[in-house]
Amino acid sequence: MRLGVNYPWVTCGHDLGPRPPAWAGAPPTDFAAVERELTGLRADGVDCARFWIFGGGVNLPVGARPEEVAVREPWLDRFPAWRRLFVARRAEVPARWRLTRALPDVPRGFLDDLERLLQACRASGVRLWPSLVSFELFLPIDDQVGGVTSRGRADFALGANAAAFLDATLEPMLEVCEAYRDAVEVFELANEPGWCLVPSWERRRWGTHPAWVEPEALADWLVEGARRVARRGLIASVGFLHADPPWLPPSAKMTLRRLAERGAYRHQVHHYPSVTKVARLPDAADALCRPCWVGEIATSRHGRWDELSTEDDPRGYLAGRLALAEARGYEGALLWAHAATDPHVRWDAETRGQVRRFAEARAA
Repeated sequence: MRLGVNYPWVTCGHDLGPRPPAWAGAPPTDFAAVERELTGLRADGVDCARFWIFGGGVNLPVGARPEEVAVREPWLDRFPAWRRLFVARRAEVPARWRLTRALPDVPRGFLDDLERLLQACRASGVRLWPSLVSFELFLPIDDQVGGVTSRGRADFALGANAAAFLDATLEPMLEVCEAYRDAVEVFELANEPGWCLVPSWERRRWGTHPAWVEPEALADWLVEGARRVARRGLIASVGFLHADPPWLPPSAKMTLRRLAERGAYRHQVHHYPSVTKVARLPDAADALCRPCWVGEIATSRHGRWDELSTEDDPRGYLAGRLALAEARGYEGALLWAHAATDPHVRWDAETRGQVRRFAEARAA
């Protein structure tokens, strides 16, 4: 079984290209430092790195204010009519960006930075696993420091704007990746897209709030993106939470299976028992299709894997999780995470030692 790492960001969502105007004074990404870190990770036994490109969309449009292409408006139409008045009276009303003009293509500076990232991967021997967006992109606006906003950009990407979004973002990136094919592992369309289909606290409390976007629109976007990646001769992927996502329409599942049969799609499962309440790591044979990787495995013991007896061993719990994934038929696993700081991360000498010993044993 192969090992990779989630190296999800240096500064989440704006590592490439000009920053959002309010953050334009931030120093540029140090890709030499990225290369050094990737080289160290390669010595630990990992050979690919998953890297978030836009995340929740804080830098969309790249280096510009969203007001230049969109208007901010309350997002109340997801609520039933009888509930909207109550929601509108809340202190923080859900809001979104609605496009008023075409989203501009990512600028040359963005693509130059992507090329620098690919060069760092090639030099370190760690293949890049870019992830285009995360589920937060499709949630209501989240206001950041200095007037920058994250999220709230579902209208940028879905429905009538889906093709234009992929033309403006994905296609230019794929052109760059084609020149560095040897440094690209797969190209992922979205991280855990199912979360934007999970009802918010409103529905859990009142039974009145649907998902933030329509599953059919989201599935159509993922499938079209996967097809575009495959047409470039690269491998597409999606970071799903579940082995066989229940919200995916049958037609989308069939398309992804067919791409997988051609070697053009790699499925993912993200396993967090304490979050998803899926206690047992599913067999890879039960996944939507093969090949299948565990796209995120926690490196801390914050969320126990109760099915493993090694969870109480501080020197062996992570190796136990990796061994279980291998035994259940997964072709690879990506560790969470090199740069993140959430409770599922423990990235220290002891953790890396477990990874290194596991990799060395498989190479022997």
